[in-house]
Amino acid sequence: MRLFDLHCDTIYECAVGGHGIAKNNLQLDLKRGLKYDKWGQVFAVWMPDSLRGDEAWRQCEKMLQYFHKEAQENSQQMLVVNSADDLETAMNTDRCAAILAVEGGSALAGRIETLDLMSSLKVKIITLTWNGSNELGHGCMSDCKDGLTDFGKQAVTEMEKRNIIPDVSHLNNAGFWDVMQYSSGVVIASHSVSAKIFSHKRNLDEEQFAAIQKRGGLVGLTLCGAQLGQQTFDCIERHLDHYLSLNGENTVAFGCDFDGTDLPPGWGGIEVLQKIYEYFQSKNYDEALLDRIFFGNCYDFFVRL
Repeated sequence: MRLFDLHCDTIYECAVGGHGIAKNNLQLDLKRGLKYDKWGQVFAVWMPDSLRGDEAWRQCEKMLQYFHKEAQENSQQMLVVNSADDLETAMNTDRCAAILAVEGGSALAGRIETLDLMSSLKVKIITLTWNGSNELGHGCMSDCKDGLTDFGKQAVTEMEKRNIIPDVSHLNNAGFWDVMQYSSGVVIASHSVSAKIFSHKRNLDEEQFAAIQKRGGLVGLTLCGAQLGQQTFDCIERHLDHYLSLNGENTVAFGCDFDGTDLPPGWGGIEVLQKIYEYFQSKNYDEALLDRIFFGNCYDFFVRL
């Protein structure tokens, strides 16, 4: 099977734990991921809500530089994607197509010019908030009902000019709709399941899913138990089926949140997606549909970079 996953926190765990990306005891590494026929992976630099201002940017930059060093040292196994040509090259040479993201707009340190620094380091996606509030807006766990700040509205507009995609996972409801108002390009929710299936502040309602879908964006199914309701293959299927009932066959993907969420014993890490794929096969899902969900929707999206 082919795999393209929209979200993992492995950069942070590797950097703080002194692990390498080639092989480790975390939930994701190159050795396991490259067992798939083709593999694309969005690697996010997670920003703790305890960091703000210059301290936040310094940590983000340090981790981005760390990842580029790892990519250089493992250049036969991984390529950091900065263009459609890079994506094609990675796939055609059986390397991991690594796409860089930042999970938390606090990394901007309240300065628009930081976007240029991120762009120079090949960042393609910014998750605007984590769970709390930052200079751009308010996370869904902050209990704040306000939308994006003035800086957040400006940042979303400037991100679009730089071809950096806004990620609305973790953002509160008012902030979500401000993103839709102050941007006109694609939007993703990298790791968000359905609020209709299980009510959780981090999950998407029908209108939000439809808005992302209309823009040609992506919604990644997370493996986070708190969002799924039950951390079982059957429950993942219920969320998937609901998105498919909303004509989401070209929108839904996986954004597992590896190394950002606990997984049940026996699931391991990235290797569990082979088991999930086989579970869906046993339920007689169409093979072409499964390939779209596990790979094709993300590939088609990012090849338009």
